Amino acid sequence: MSVTQKAAASAGRAVPGDSVPRRVGRAALRPFRPADQVAEAVEVGRRLQRSTATGRRIVVDDLGTGADTAVVTALLARSYAHYRHDRVLAVDATGRSPSLGTRLGAEEAPDLAEGVDGAAFEVAREGLAQTGDGLWTVATARDDAAVYASRLLPLSRFFGVTLVAGGAGAAFTDVVGESAHARVWVVRATRAATARVGRALDLFVQGGREDEARRTVVVLFDERRREDPRLDAVRAGRIVAESGAGVVRLAHDRHLAQGGEVRTRRIAEATHRTILDAAAEALNRAVDGDHPYSETRKGERL
Repeated sequence: MSVTQKAAASAGRAVPGDSVPRRVGRAALRPFRPADQVAEAVEVGRRLQRSTATGRRIVVDDLGTGADTAVVTALLARSYAHYRHDRVLAVDATGRSPSLGTRLGAEEAPDLAEGVDGAAFEVAREGLAQTGDGLWTVATARDDAAVYASRLLPLSRFFGVTLVAGGAGAAFTDVVGESAHARVWVVRATRAATARVGRALDLFVQGGREDEARRTVVVLFDERRREDPRLDAVRAGRIVAESGAGVVRLAHDRHLAQGGEVRTRRIAEATHRTILDAAAEALNRAVDGDHPYSETRKGERL
């Protein structure tokens, strides 16, 4: 974090993702957006609003690369809650700080294991923290696998989309992943991380589990600016996409790097486009299984 970011954080001010010249330019050009950009925005909204016969569960995993799954999950959750007409639940199983609750602006996220009653939503909501219209969050221990069947499954039926943020090797994340409708792998934008993604997808193919690769979206995340300058992200993305997985690159964003609550109006324009694309990709793969929606997608797609 830079000196400027630290000063802003200490003063309680949110650092904008885009620089001042870029924000001014965006504001000046907004009334003159080309028709194709308007059409793209409408199309993304339509994809995010797809109806689901039953609730969809999406697990967000770091594949052991140490990437910040909490902040990406917060962005995805805000996107779904904004566009959809049903409820969205974001579950924090990361065990890290800043937590998913912090990223969503919750003062404290309740513990899933401590009395979330799934008899009816009006009762269940008492054990959750609401962080916006149609959006709730709750936390759970990384290694409490038993709470998935006893608490989360009954609870998730009240939600159109349930997101679970966790990390590789954690018991809770692993058990959710076994029955998740789609997965999002958030990995560092480095050569080592992309090689790990490639190996994991190869294992799917070799094990006859190609359908799991096609239900996966990979987010190459530049948490630190130009974390690996030698990474050829476009080439790496094309190689990963050959498995059937979706791939997007989430560029460094000063607002996300600040570490506090994610305020969607403060994130960079490129971040906004990329997250909407990732959210639509993940949802469509969750709905369509191993035959994901295939129309042209925009954003920072690779």
